[in-house]
Amino acid sequence: MNMPPLPLWSGPPAAAQELVRQQAVGEAFHALSAPFEPPNLAEAYATQDAFVQELARQRNTRVGGYKIAITTPAMRALVGFDDAISGCVLADSVYASGHQLALQNFQHLIVEFELTLQFGQDLPEQEDAWDRHSIAPYLDCAYPSLEIADDRFANYALLKKGFFSVVAENAWNHGVVLGSAIAAKDFDALWQTQATAYINGKAIGQGHSQDVMGHPLTAMAWIANHLRSRGKRFKAGDWVTTGSWVASQFPTAGQELRFDMKSLGEVTLAVY
Repeated sequence: MNMPPLPLWSGPPAAAQELVRQQAVGEAFHALSAPFEPPNLAEAYATQDAFVQELARQRNTRVGGYKIAITTPAMRALVGFDDAISGCVLADSVYASGHQLALQNFQHLIVEFELTLQFGQDLPEQEDAWDRHSIAPYLDCAYPSLEIADDRFANYALLKKGFFSVVAENAWNHGVVLGSAIAAKDFDALWQTQATAYINGKAIGQGHSQDVMGHPLTAMAWIANHLRSRGKRFKAGDWVTTGSWVASQFPTAGQELRFDMKSLGEVTLAVY
């Protein structure tokens, strides 16, 4: 018996437009279906590139930074993928500490408590893979940060089926709040610091730099190698938010979130 032909892959631009449509109409997150479902990880990232470019065009902005997601064993087991993923942060959604965020602008707001690291020099081309030691001299500051995301009421039990769609939708990023800068001279202290997350002044969790891929510099080496495999290279001023130290939170209106790295710095965000 002849089987009907499989739907052809639409290609990244059309799949990106489908994601833009879903967000615009407030559709709940689900795995992209044929012909929009990326057939592999490379096409998922190509769709992400097209998606980010389209949002940047619509909003007259540019890529302001980068993010790493799926950094813990628990999250990797949940999505069925044994590696981290990357995304972009658009410049018009990068905010200073104390920013006020309207809950009504999101379907299902997520906030994550993270450390952002910034390059002070361009990364040169090199044959060897980057590691935590070789990449360290190119970084010149860090920021306690709060990543803003929106899972569009995703059914987490079904994420294994929709994983390439998470990648394509820019790992759900909707912005970052950057706190006070931490100079490179304080990095040794930073790597030993236990940070605390608060909601309305009440501690809701603690984390350590080792909770993300073993060390933040390991995360930075990972994304440098990852982007290099996609023909990209970090420049001076580029920054990366490296993954949550504390369990993700789903804030409600009237809450203030704070991530405190003791004497090194903090960052706050108010949700209304």
